Parts: sequence; structure tokens; C-alpha cells
Amino acid sequence: MHAITDQELIDRAEIGDLLVRYCQAQDQDEWSLYEGLFTADATIHFPGMPMESRSAAEFGRFLQAFNKTRVSGQHLVGNTLYRFTGNHADVLSEALYITLHPTETPGTLRRVRGNALYSDHLVRTPEGWRIARRDIAQKNVEIDDAAYDPALVVGFKTTSATRWFDAPGRQS
Repeated sequence: MHAITDQELIDRAEIGDLLVRYCQAQDQDEWSLYEGLFTADATIHFPGMPMESRSAAEFGRFLQAFNKTRVSGQHLVGNTLYRFTGNHADVLSEALYITLHPTETPGTLRRVRGNALYSDHLVRTPEGWRIARRDIAQKNVEIDDAAYDPALVVGFKTTSATRWFDAPGRQS
């Protein structure tokens, strides 16, 4: 193992922020956070899944449309490993997620829980680190229906649409 330099610590923090912005873009339906995460020619691949590879821009449009079908969601990334080679980085992260979707039964939501591996190749650009290629390898998924108090569902929808940094009393 090599000694971590100050620059590598900065790079890790910048890349970690990028990974979190990806999750928050989806979970808060805040698509301005998605902008600037990927290089212009970035591709996203889904090994072992019945999904076609696509550009990051196409995938962003897919996620935005998908978000309109759900009540809320949460994506978490962690257990991240970094390997730097000059202005390139290979990054592996574990992702956990849960999304809630409406059903035809009042008070019942479809719960989708899963975990995946994000294998990213990033490049340092003048604007900062950007993902040039992402492989999303699904490791597990569980789908079930669950009863939820309708008042909680309203709360889920409301908080998922809240722009927290802009919320009253939140400005610095």
C-alpha cells in the first residue's frame, strides 16, 4: 500500500461528492445535480442485466422518466475503493437503494430494494472529475408490496420534492 498524498485525499473527496450528487439527483428529483457528473461521451453499461448500454445523457432522461412513476427513493453509496493513474481514476462503490411505487391498492406501495456495484472510470477535466464510463452490476433485488399509512405517503412525496438547501430557515 502506498502513502496517500494530500492531492489524493482531495481527489477522493471530490469524487465522493460526485458519487453522492448522482444519488441525490435521483432521490430528490434535482436533475441539475446530474449535470456535470459525466463526460460528454460517457457511457453506462449493465453487465448481466437485460438493459442496453446507453449514453449518460440517455440514462439521465430514462431516470427522469422513471422517477415520475415512483413515490420516493433513496440511493446510498459507500465502501468505495480508488485507484489513481495520473488524471484517471478507477472507482468501485457499493450501492444500496430502495424505491417506493404506487399500486392499484390504496395504502399499499410496491417496495423495490436492492444493491449493486458501480464500477466507474473517471477522468480529471478542467472542470473537475467526470465519469467517462460506468458499469452498474446488479447484485440483488427484492420486490414486495407493503402497507403504508396514506399520511406517510403524502409526507414521502413532499419531502422528496423539497429543495433542502433552499428550504426556509436553511440559508447560511
